[in-house]
This record gives sequence, C-alpha cells and structure tokens, in this order.
Amino acid sequence: MTQKKSSALPLTLTVLDTYAFENLLKRVARSFQLSLRILPAQLRPALSLAYMLARASDTIADASSSPDFQRLALLRGLPDLYPEKSPELGLGGSERELLQILPRLLEALKILPGRDEIIAQWRIILQGQIFDVERFAAPAAETSAAPLTPEELEKYTYLVAGSVGEFWTRLCFKHVPDYSTKPLEEMVHLARRFGQALQLVNILRDRRSDADAGRIYISDERFYFEMQHVTELMQSAAQYTAAIQPRTLRAACALPLDLAKQTLALVAQHPLGVGVKVPRYKVWWAFVKAFWR
Repeated sequence: MTQKKSSALPLTLTVLDTYAFENLLKRVARSFQLSLRILPAQLRPALSLAYMLARASDTIADASSSPDFQRLALLRGLPDLYPEKSPELGLGGSERELLQILPRLLEALKILPGRDEIIAQWRIILQGQIFDVERFAAPAAETSAAPLTPEELEKYTYLVAGSVGEFWTRLCFKHVPDYSTKPLEEMVHLARRFGQALQLVNILRDRRSDADAGRIYISDERFYFEMQHVTELMQSAAQYTAAIQPRTLRAACALPLDLAKQTLALVAQHPLGVGVKVPRYKVWWAFVKAFWR
C-alpha cells in the first residue's frame, strides 16, 4: 500500500512525527494554522517549517525562568548548533513539546528545497529575538525596566515580523504566477508594514503581562500614539491583501488581518489587557469571511 505523504512537512519525518508536528502546530498557532490550511500545496512545506522554527526560537527567548546566558547561547547557536536533546528550560505543555521536536525540524530543514532562503530569514528573526533577551537582560535590571525607544520598537518589529512579510511575499512571487496586481517591490514594502502591524497588535495586547515579566515595549505615555500607528500600518496590510489575486492566498492574508483588527478593538476597550482574546467562534467566522473578500 502506498503511504500517504503529508503536504505540511518534509519527508524526513516519519508518519508518527508528521502527525505529532501537525497536532502541535494546531496548538501553538491557532490562527496561523488556519491560514496554512488554505495555502497552495507548493508553499505549505516551506512556510510551515519556517514558522515552527521561528516559534521554537521565540519560545527559547521567552523562557524567562531560565538564565539569560543559557537562552542567548541557544539562540546564537541556531541554526547550526543545537543539542540533540533539548535542554530543560522550565517549560511545560506545547512549548516543551516544540523544543523537543526542534532537533528533528532542523534535520528536516537540511533537505528542504529552498532551505537557504528559510535559514537566511530565520537568522534575521533570531537577531530580533537575541536583541529582545539582551535588551531586557537581568543583570541590567536597573535599566531594563525602561521601555523601548521608538527606534528600538521599529527595529524589533521589523526583525521579528516585518521581515517575515517580506519573506512571504518574495516566496509567493517566486512560486505563484500572477500573485499580485502590484509590482514586487511595492508589495514587499506593504508586506513589511503588514508584519509590523501584526507584531505591534500582539505587543499592545500583551503589554501588561510583558511588563510584569520585566519587558516594557511601549510606555503608558505612548500607548495611544502606538494605537494610532498600528491603525495606519493595518491600512497598508489591507492594501496588500486587496492586491493579491489568488483567492486562497488572499484569504490566508485576510484572516490574520481581520483577527488583528478584532484584537485591537478589544485592546481599545480594555487598555489594561484584561479579556483581550478573540473567542474561538469568531476566529472560525473570520476564517469563513476571509474567502469572500
């Protein structure tokens, strides 16, 4: 009997590993996993693996219960050096599972077509994650409570998210004929702002819990300015989405944009971050609506 091959992960993994990967993806990436499901088959492997690699390194960066030097050593070693057995970082649940599977994902990366592009993009994201850990490092506790400057915030949101929009766009132009009604460079510019918009929404949503953990990305004084700024960034995201011609790819971008708008509306209603989570039924309704944009 011919074994059915997964379209979501390179074939270095066994069927059991593939099932575990897809199950884990559902748990760590609720909305992004929905976008992945509607992508063309030729884009899914690269984007699925790229997302999970970046999510794994983000998990390392966020493991604040572990020493800064340990997290920085792990981040600086990626993607070339990583222990075969993932170190314990005091994590549980899906985060722990993600780091346990990371060595296998790195093996899968080695034979994936387009791996050089993914590695180059991941290195950019890693720069942002390393910056984050260093900026709020424990030894500098007397200064780490200071919020990011506007320049630092711009740099951080570009490295960890704006660059991802650029990567996504270049990949789509490469593999999808007639991807957009706009030229590549204009779409790359809009994509950068799209990615930064999504990251800034997350920062605004989580700013109180981040502050409790010693990471202040936005001062209280700049809260309303950044609310206005992210609204402007999302206008670029809407322009980007409207220019996409294939319906499935347009839907894959319309979904996170819709969820970001809903999240921002909740942030406006609850500036202290209480109750800022889009209900699951609204996520699924956004998924349905995305196809009719």
